[in-house]
Amino acid sequence: MTVLRCERLANGEVDAAVASLGAVALARTPVGAFIEVEDHLVDRARRLLAFAGVRATVCLETLAPRPGTRAAIGRDLTPLPLASLALDLVHIRSLPLGPETARLLRAGPFRRPSAPRRALVRDLLSGVDASFGWRRRAWTTRDVLRSGEARRVLRPVVFDIAAIGAPPERRALAGQGSIARWLFA
Repeated sequence: MTVLRCERLANGEVDAAVASLGAVALARTPVGAFIEVEDHLVDRARRLLAFAGVRATVCLETLAPRPGTRAAIGRDLTPLPLASLALDLVHIRSLPLGPETARLLRAGPFRRPSAPRRALVRDLLSGVDASFGWRRRAWTTRDVLRSGEARRVLRPVVFDIAAIGAPPERRALAGQGSIARWLFA
């Protein structure tokens, strides 16, 4: 695995670039924003991110929690101030089109899928939008986890330590821009 330091130079389709890479890990630390990709994807990731307005340079940063920090699971991709988090980590996975469109088109008995869902499926199939799954984990101090701002976004892991290894997967669309807002806040 290779870690790339990310610097945003211009506005672009960051979410679409990240979603097209397959499985990656994004991180925010007080030092900056990072993306971790497999070694054979480094050149492709740098090229896709460059077209999205992000400079990605190889660095020696390790994306590991610091000693003495507490773990939490993210409820959404609302960014918290960088100084308050030791490590904010989001794992991204591209979702396959077949199962994702089947899930979106699934309707209850005697009902058809809604028009917005059919339009969304049309956008996914034509490549206008992309769907990805994400899992967020963060490590910070106990005092930060007790703050109201952090409680709205993160759920501290107290008793179920195994939950930090497999937080629930949530879905998002590249067109929403949630990854870019979170990564470069």
